[in-house]
Amino acid sequence: MVASATLSSAVPSAGADQLANLRAEAQVIADKISALGQTEAALGEQYDGGVVALQQANARVVAAAKELEAAEAHQGRAIANLRQDAVAAYVGDGPQFAVAGSLPLGNLNEALVRQELEETFAADQSDALDSYRLAAAVASTARAQLLLARTAAAKQVARLEADRQRVQGAEDQLVSVQQGVKGQIATLVAQIQAEELAAEQRAEAQRLAEERAAAAAAAAAAAQAAAQAQAAAAAAAAARQAQDAQTSSPATSSLSSTATIPGVSAAAAVAVQAAESRVGDPYVWGAAGPGEFDCSGLVMWAYAQAGVYLPHYSGSQYDDTVQIPMSDLEPGDLVFPADPGEHVAMYIGNGEIVQAPYTGADVQIIPLNPAFFVLASRVG
Repeated sequence: MVASATLSSAVPSAGADQLANLRAEAQVIADKISALGQTEAALGEQYDGGVVALQQANARVVAAAKELEAAEAHQGRAIANLRQDAVAAYVGDGPQFAVAGSLPLGNLNEALVRQELEETFAADQSDALDSYRLAAAVASTARAQLLLARTAAAKQVARLEADRQRVQGAEDQLVSVQQGVKGQIATLVAQIQAEELAAEQRAEAQRLAEERAAAAAAAAAAAQAAAQAQAAAAAAAAARQAQDAQTSSPATSSLSSTATIPGVSAAAAVAVQAAESRVGDPYVWGAAGPGEFDCSGLVMWAYAQAGVYLPHYSGSQYDDTVQIPMSDLEPGDLVFPADPGEHVAMYIGNGEIVQAPYTGADVQIIPLNPAFFVLASRVG
C-alpha cells in the first residue's frame, strides 16, 4: 500500500497527461488503419470478382469466335455445293428435277429447263448468302459486344487496383505516423518508469529495516508449517498406497485423438483446422495460399484441403453455399458483412472466427463481431 502511494506520487501529472494524450492519439491512428484495411480488403474482393467476370467474358468471346468460324465454313460449303450443282445442271450432267408433272428431263425443251434450273440455283444461292450474312452479322455483333464487356471488365480491374494502391498509400502514411507516436510513447514511458523505479528503491530502503525482523519470524513459521504439511502429506500418501493395494484391479483405458468436431461435417472440421493452421501468415491482396492469403483465398484454400472447391471471391462463395441464420452457426460456416462481396471469414466455434483481415495484418483468430458480420452460409 505504501509503495503504491509512493509510486503514484512519483509520476508527474504533466508526464501522465502527455502519455494519456499520446496513447489516445495512437488509438485513433490504429482505428483509422483498421478502417482503411477493411476498405482495402473489400476492394480486394471486388478485384477478385472483376477477374472472374473478365475470365467469363474472355470465354464468351472465344465461343463466339468459334461459332462464327463454324458458320463461315458451313456457308462456304453450301455455296460451293450450289455452284457445282448449277454447273452440272447447265451442262446436262446434274440431278433430274421434276418440272411440269412427272415428265423426264429429256422430253422437255432444253432451253426452258436450263432457264428454270438457273433461276432455282440463283434463288438457292441468294437464300444461302442471306443466311450467311445474317449469321455472320449476328456473330460479329455478339463478338463486338463481348469484346466491349471484356474491355470494361479489364478497366474495372485496373480501376480497383488503382483504388487499392491509393488506400494502401494512405495506410502506409498512417503506419509511419503511428510508429513515430509509438516512439514518443516509449520514450515517455521509459522516463516515467525510471522515476517510478527510483521511488520504489527509496520506499524499499525505508521498509527494509522494519520488515527484516518480521520476515525472519514469518520464515520460521512458514518452515514449521511446511514441515507439518510434509509430514501430513507423507502419512496421507502411505494411507492411499495401502488402500490402493487392497482394492486395485486390472483396468483398461483408451485415448481418442480424432480430428473431428462433434456435430460438424468432416469437411468443415478439416477446413477449420486447416484455416487455424495458417494463423500468423500474412494477408496479401489476391493470394490464395499456401503461405499468404486474402480473405476469400483463405476460405478457398482451407476447404480445398477437405476436397471441397469454392471460388476465389467472397460474393461467389456466398452465392454457391447454403444461406443460414446467424443463430445457427456451426464451426466451418462462413460469415459475411451486409455486402458479401466485401469480406468473408470462417466461424470456428466459441464465438470466434478465423480470417485474413487486410494488408499489414496476419491471419488471425478473433471474437465474432455481430455488428459487422450479419450474413452466414454453410458449405454443403
